[in-house]
Amino acid sequence: MDRPTMPLLEALISECGRADDTVVLHINHCMENSFYFNQQLRRVFHDAVLIAVPYNDRGVPAAPGYPVYHGVRRPQGYQILRSGTALENAGPDFPGAVRRMIALALENEIQRWVEEGKRVLILEDGGYHYPVLEKFLALPGWREAVAGAVEQTTAGTRASCREGLAYPVASVARSAYKTRIEAYFVANRVVDELRRMLHAMDEFVDFHDVLLLGYGIIGRSVAGSLRPYQVRLFARDTDEAVQRTALQEGCLAWDGVFREGMLVLGNVGKPSFSPQMMQAFLQGGARRIYLASSSSKQEEFKDIFSLLQQAERVRCGQADCYRFAGGKELVLLAEGFPLNFYDREADSLTYDMIDPVFSEMLLSALYLRDHQGSLPSRTHLFGTDEALGGPRAEQALLTRWMELNHFHFNAETFNLHPQEERLRQTVFCLQPGAGRMDQQ
Repeated sequence: MDRPTMPLLEALISECGRADDTVVLHINHCMENSFYFNQQLRRVFHDAVLIAVPYNDRGVPAAPGYPVYHGVRRPQGYQILRSGTALENAGPDFPGAVRRMIALALENEIQRWVEEGKRVLILEDGGYHYPVLEKFLALPGWREAVAGAVEQTTAGTRASCREGLAYPVASVARSAYKTRIEAYFVANRVVDELRRMLHAMDEFVDFHDVLLLGYGIIGRSVAGSLRPYQVRLFARDTDEAVQRTALQEGCLAWDGVFREGMLVLGNVGKPSFSPQMMQAFLQGGARRIYLASSSSKQEEFKDIFSLLQQAERVRCGQADCYRFAGGKELVLLAEGFPLNFYDREADSLTYDMIDPVFSEMLLSALYLRDHQGSLPSRTHLFGTDEALGGPRAEQALLTRWMELNHFHFNAETFNLHPQEERLRQTVFCLQPGAGRMDQQ
């Protein structure tokens, strides 16, 4: 079988001119498709440096031909490497280790290109770079060099919503493809991994009570992937309109009670399981519950990590069983990382499914480069903001992707969230000219 390709991305690259005056800092998962994307970026730009975010202990390709900063978890923290060569040790804080990788790449790679007069673009998944780059913008030549950043995720877009943003950001996090099609496949992979990890502990997903924390784009898609397994779905969303949608689609309103063996899925990209929920479990009747994340980093359960230190921790395959006094057990799958990124032996999405996302990111990056100096320093949403082509640009891209792959489905209605317009345009409330957006 031929090696995987991304036909839409490669078609766009063949049609665009080379931007040899620009270098890219590319921050993405340590996965094969990220390395592939980085190679394609080097066909367009002068060079691309990859920060391979260490969601697991996967290694990097031998002699990739460009600098790769990555990390390996050790008992005392993360070891940071450059293309396989150890550089230094960082602490156990996952986001802190990623930010340190970015700082090293800016110092060791991007600095010399800035001194040579190159322009700089950041393409990323996760919103890690902002506090790091702020320090470099005070150095000679940096503020003029940075053409902008492209964000792939909602969490990264939230991170761009800051006062005093010094460059424009283009986000593909709420494109039609991301909200309807990618969400569908991400949810399938999350449920696949949930079933596999539970099976390794002699458990099934089937017939369980499931609590969905968040019923937005991903949460609703996860619900759809779970329904064939005859689960009873409860939903909790802080947005009243989204919560109503969950109830209208058959979910039960959560009453604050954890049922025995309940599966709790965090889907919001920020802390969703609170210390108060932890106390409700410890004081309630259920002996065991399971926690798992469908979103980025370790955000969903971050607020209870300190409380978990009070329990006895027993490693069970790819899960940790925290045993409290009185026989209570809280089972945390994948250490709170997203289920679909945790297993080092499997990629989250296939090449043809991530192809449109990378294509949207490339088009956004080229637009930022070509319009440097004319775009306001705020966050622009691909598919919504007319500065990035509005709905026409994303629809044309989606149609072309379907034609190239001979896919047949109605993209106008497929996995359409009843609150999509609200989630696409009011999760991020634009404040034109203010350089920020407020989360609602």
